[in-house]
Amino acid sequence: YGELEVLDFIAHKKGIFIDARLANWYEKSAIPGAVNIPFKHFLSESDEQEKVLKDLGGEYNKNGDWDFSNAETILLYCNGAWCGQSPTAINALIEVGYPENKMKYYRGGMQAWQLLGLTTIVPKEKK
Repeated sequence: YGELEVLDFIAHKKGIFIDARLANWYEKSAIPGAVNIPFKHFLSESDEQEKVLKDLGGEYNKNGDWDFSNAETILLYCNGAWCGQSPTAINALIEVGYPENKMKYYRGGMQAWQLLGLTTIVPKEKK
């Protein structure tokens, strides 16, 4: 996705906008409307991964495999084209069966967003 598609995605609430960077990056600056789900949460079977996959619409089927029939459309970004955090998360999602057509990627990330002078926020601390 480019910046216009990202803005459209946010404005029309087309899904979940995910900042896949580690929390220390997110806490300094983020694109408005993004939720922070660090890429590490997608990587291996864990309670964190299970929670994230359920939050994205996944559920276990009778065979104990993931069923993504009700998967949310997601748009991920990280620090920019040089950063591998979003691609790593996307590859991990593909591995568990998340539908590829439900995943979007803003390759420019924070680097391009800030270079273009677009709005960023400093997210509030969780209480």
